[in-house]
Amino acid sequence: MVWKNVSRRLNLKNRIQLFAILIALVLISCEKEAKILVLELDIAELVCMDGQKIFEGRILELEGIKAVSANIQAHKAQIRYRENQVSAAEIQTHLGDYGFTIDDVPGNVVARGRLPQCCFSQQTLK
Repeated sequence: MVWKNVSRRLNLKNRIQLFAILIALVLISCEKEAKILVLELDIAELVCMDGQKIFEGRILELEGIKAVSANIQAHKAQIRYRENQVSAAEIQTHLGDYGFTIDDVPGNVVARGRLPQCCFSQQTLK
């Protein structure tokens, strides 16, 4: 009964707008929640605080990154990301473009030369 009264009072344009809003609400509520995935990487240049800060700053530039945890003692990083916004391959490519060696794959040589000297242990210089 209430809907009939509301419907009578609304003109066609308002009915269409109301219908569009209802459809949008249904679509938004049905949208799948993106999974949060974890990517673990060996980063050879994670040997100093400067390298850690640069690494974390570069990775947080990407959309979809939820959290970054870097361990300079183990030269490892753990990255939490939304699967519908960024992929593991995009993350690795992005870091490689900034010169980081990921899982024994050297990054961009020019960018690598811009990293602070303290980022290179004796092992990474070989």
